[in-house]
Amino acid sequence: VHQPLRFSDFFVRAYSPGNNGITSLLALDGLFYLMTEHGLEHPRFYESLYTLVQPQALGAKHRGRFLELLTKCLCRNEMLPAHIVASFVKRLLRAALNAPPPGALFVLAISSNLLRQHAECACLIHRNGDKDDNGMEDVFDPHTNDPTKTRALESSLWELSALSQHYYPAVATLAKSIGTEDEKIPLLDTDDFLRHTYKSLFDQERKRGEVSHKKKRQKKIATPLTFVEPKRLFDDDILGEILSIGGNI
Repeated sequence: VHQPLRFSDFFVRAYSPGNNGITSLLALDGLFYLMTEHGLEHPRFYESLYTLVQPQALGAKHRGRFLELLTKCLCRNEMLPAHIVASFVKRLLRAALNAPPPGALFVLAISSNLLRQHAECACLIHRNGDKDDNGMEDVFDPHTNDPTKTRALESSLWELSALSQHYYPAVATLAKSIGTEDEKIPLLDTDDFLRHTYKSLFDQERKRGEVSHKKKRQKKIATPLTFVEPKRLFDDDILGEILSIGGNI
């Protein structure tokens, strides 16, 4: 195509939040390409992108493509303001609370990377309520679709505490690690988390169980049956002496 910008109006309309969700996800690819490669200006791009971050998007058919582009839009743009990044992290973690384990793992991975890339957002992890209070009020506005008006930077990431109690161990472990990463450790590779499905997670757990079982067999660990080896059937009577294990009858 000699003039790709001719498709700009088509992509902008297809990407409108009022359209079908799948159509908006697919239009995101073309719109992002025009913005990064041909200088297209779309002032409300991140507002539209923010609107698409919903729990159902983490389990949709085209979620892999959407999450891959979401990573490009957020992680590769180091000029994003801190309040925009905080809004996306809050909304993503809120969505992860109701998402399947593969989606929750991806959200935690991209959230970890964003918080490490934007040190101004670290306060969201370490902010707690006053000692005299039972907690703190979450001032984040989950209803607005404008990321500049959510007050996310004044909030806290209590969602991490909830996810640290997740029934799937990998989700709980990753949630607990956010905010404790060493600066020398590289950022997480989100592409690895994009490939996760229920089947892949099940296969991982099955292989881990097989490896653990093989190690136990190699070590020949005896299965404990009791804490103390019994010497007799009864303790405090004559019958116990007669029927003592190994004794003469």
